[in-house]
Amino acid sequence: MPHNAIPAHVLLVDDQPANLLALEAALDSLGVNLVRAVSGTQALAALEKQDFAAVLLDVRMPGMDGFEVAREIRSRARSRFTPILFVTAGDDPDEAMLSAYALGAVDFLSKPLRSEVLQAKVGVFVELYRSKEELRVRERRDFEQRLEAKEERYRALFESIDEGFCVVKLLRGPDGEVYDLRYEEANEAFSMHTGLENPVGKTMRELVPGYEGTRFPVYDRVARTGEATRFVQEDRTMQRWFDIYASRLGAPGGDLVAVLFSDITQRLLAEQDLRRLNEELAQANRRKTEFLATLAHELRNPLAPLSNGLHLMRMASTKPELLEKTRQMMERQIQHMVHLVDDLLDVARISTGKVELRRSRIDLRDVVATAVETSASLVEAGGHQLTVDVPDEPLPMDADPTRIAQVVSNLLNNAAKYTPQAGRIALQVRVEGNEAVLSVSDTGIGLAPDALDKVFEMFAQVPGAGKPQGGLGIGLSLVQSLVALHGGSVSASSRGPGQGSTFAVRLPLLSPDSEVTTLMSQPASSTQPDQLHVLVVDDNTDAAESLGVLLDIEGHAAHIAHTGAEALQLAQTQPLDVVFLDIGLPDMTGYDVAKRMRLLPSMQKTLLVALTGWGTEDDRQRTRDAGFDRHLTKPAELPAVEELLRAAAQAKRDG
Repeated sequence: MPHNAIPAHVLLVDDQPANLLALEAALDSLGVNLVRAVSGTQALAALEKQDFAAVLLDVRMPGMDGFEVAREIRSRARSRFTPILFVTAGDDPDEAMLSAYALGAVDFLSKPLRSEVLQAKVGVFVELYRSKEELRVRERRDFEQRLEAKEERYRALFESIDEGFCVVKLLRGPDGEVYDLRYEEANEAFSMHTGLENPVGKTMRELVPGYEGTRFPVYDRVARTGEATRFVQEDRTMQRWFDIYASRLGAPGGDLVAVLFSDITQRLLAEQDLRRLNEELAQANRRKTEFLATLAHELRNPLAPLSNGLHLMRMASTKPELLEKTRQMMERQIQHMVHLVDDLLDVARISTGKVELRRSRIDLRDVVATAVETSASLVEAGGHQLTVDVPDEPLPMDADPTRIAQVVSNLLNNAAKYTPQAGRIALQVRVEGNEAVLSVSDTGIGLAPDALDKVFEMFAQVPGAGKPQGGLGIGLSLVQSLVALHGGSVSASSRGPGQGSTFAVRLPLLSPDSEVTTLMSQPASSTQPDQLHVLVVDDNTDAAESLGVLLDIEGHAAHIAHTGAEALQLAQTQPLDVVFLDIGLPDMTGYDVAKRMRLLPSMQKTLLVALTGWGTEDDRQRTRDAGFDRHLTKPAELPAVEELLRAAAQAKRDG
């Protein structure tokens, strides 16, 4: 703004209108706003409303003279430094002048006034006033610019932080208690962390109806004490967790609180998941340790009777009855070990999704009868009373009979194990809609409510259950997995510890007119096979020799090799009809041996049988790719071996 454009005001105070008119005429050329006052009271009122570059004050006025008015002007903050020029027509100007200067006057003018002198003196104070105003305007403009720059930096910082930030005004009731808060400011991240849009000017209860007010006491304490605080709190109404830092803004009593916060719901959920996973891993590790200890115990148990049996067979070679009894005992122990190993293999197959179901159209009644027969020895050993209730009408199913029999047998075995001596076990089958419901109930140790789901977990040990009949604790887990593979379900129920348990299996039934494609095995030939030249290749000397003895007893010519090199040497010098080949040999794999054998002209029609502890479909495919004809899992059962020998003999006869 130009210097001359700055408005300036001069106050003219005189009780005589003629004198005021003369003053106005003398000062008109200064370009200022001349304000009249005909009394001291009127002059003081004008000074309260605005600032003046100078005051021309008549000394002699009725009521309040010029000196009294000057004294009042100097006593007020707004006009304390306003220049006062006294105008007088008195007889003793020297005495009046001294009084005027004592009151802070800047000049004393005597009438009659010379207009050019008056104009020059007032003009000095007008210029001084305009200079001061110009400086004040410039300083104000600079201050506003600095303030605007700071505001821009503050706003940029305010919006750049990724945490939510807001300034809230606490709203108090008549009792002084905080009942709500109003958002005065909020950054863009506020909505991201809270999900609340356009919060400024709105209250918390407007934005979140039904808000519980859990943070109000904390903000109240911060506003009252001025002590900042940080806390983590769940907002149930908003279904979020927040990490909050709150501090007071301004002086006490202003009730303004600055809040910096972030939504940590996902972080807390992740931490909860991590803790849960750690707990599950720790629990799984405990189960693994318990399982390995149980497995070692269960596998060690048959070793003592087997070792004792070997001693008895050496000592009682002349006592046929004792030999037969010992043989039966050893067969039972071996079958027990085979059963344990089969369970472990089933667990591995099911866990990797490689279990194979050999489905066919079956009658559930026949499978139940087979399972009851399988479990009869364990039920009888416990002195239990078993009742079986099965419908008379057929129960057709599309299922693997061996696996369903395993399900029923495992449930019966479980009931027998966990029922005290001379208990009662009931097996019932009924039809509900298109499902068969098979239940096994007992009067055993029962289950606590929190153990009903745990009994189906792999390797889990239900507290207080114990293991009175041994086992690996995987039978019920196998039941659940095998039933699920058949499209069914299994559940457990119990009235509590000591009150028995019931396990119910639901399996889908076939309609009577449905057709199922079945895989039927060809009946084995009943004719006695011709002698075969059979090579057994296994680095386990006992396994190879025992199979060789069985082959000799069957009337075949058995040859034994313990390495791949020995097997290849025998294959080049001896015509062979059948080769039982172990996959894990010390010098080369059975796959490599099979591939080299297939390169020999004499081995093109030889039946190659893989012997291995692995029986998944991938393992079988690998043996087929290596040139094997058949795949047997260890320990190979005698009926399977005999079937292979009959097939080889038949092929040899057919040429």
